[in-house]
Amino acid sequence: MKKVLVTGANGHLGYNLTRLLVDDGYQVRVSVRDKNNSEKTRHLQNLGVEIVEADIMNPQSLKKAMCEMDGVFQVAAVYNLTAKNPERNVKYPIITGGLNVIEAAKEEGVRKVVFTSSIVALGTVAPGDLPLTEERWNDQAIEPYAQAKTEVEKRAWEFATKNQLNMVAILPSAMTGPGFYRHTPSTIGFEQLLRGQVPFILPLTLEFVDVRDVARAHILAYENDRASGRYIASCSSLSMADLYKMIQEIDPEIKIPSRTLPRGLLKIVPLLDWLGNKLIKTPRFATREFIKEYGYREQSVSNRRAKTELGWKPIPLQESIRDTVAWVKETFIGTAI
Repeated sequence: MKKVLVTGANGHLGYNLTRLLVDDGYQVRVSVRDKNNSEKTRHLQNLGVEIVEADIMNPQSLKKAMCEMDGVFQVAAVYNLTAKNPERNVKYPIITGGLNVIEAAKEEGVRKVVFTSSIVALGTVAPGDLPLTEERWNDQAIEPYAQAKTEVEKRAWEFATKNQLNMVAILPSAMTGPGFYRHTPSTIGFEQLLRGQVPFILPLTLEFVDVRDVARAHILAYENDRASGRYIASCSSLSMADLYKMIQEIDPEIKIPSRTLPRGLLKIVPLLDWLGNKLIKTPRFATREFIKEYGYREQSVSNRRAKTELGWKPIPLQESIRDTVAWVKETFIGTAI
């Protein structure tokens, strides 16, 4: 079971997962859409893995990539919270692409699939409610990315059950930590903060986890013959105010916003976000759907199942945030700060 394929290997999670698999002695094949794009594959080439071209929207390319593989880590997915056409650019590729991968895995006789889902497929809680477990589904999702991740995982389980495909799902929260060469919606805020582009603190409470721990959870689930169903991979729930305080404790020279936006003004955030993008080219991060999904409730989940059944032990969040800040400074800012 040491010959494995990682889809989406040039992403934040895909790269860290590939690196850990290599360190653990696996024979790793990774799929990218364009293996001749050295800008996107150089860091993978340095790991000494086999790089093949495959597009999750192209079933034939997937089957070719999976030939003779024991296992598949389905990591590839669109992570975009501000697409102008979410139906076409987010929901369609996430759902169709994800299903293409597991269907190809079944046809090629892959022995086990580890499927990357997300805690957005669980939903949120009212302040003070108990943390969510793997039994919950976000059937009332509002934000398109959350809708897509919920639907694709549900349909993946339907396919796996019907076709007796050995599949396990990992549900990570917002991933911090090093090892990304292009930003995700979970990391872009760190660079904006370092550049002084965050005018106020949003009254949000989200779950966070180190990407290296998520990668380890995937491997633990793959190696455990008794692993089954869904496993939440998240470290802790944290308000944005507490996150910024943690960052300032790590590096007192980083200036953090002094004011928290009143919750009653959250509805204007998408407009401010749009204006910032138009006027000073700051990246978009908040849509009306995003605010409706996360602005008035909280992310809070239990990682108990991953810890007890897989032996998963996440590193302290402060360590992850410290490494994230250092990575952003080195990779994206250089001597600008």
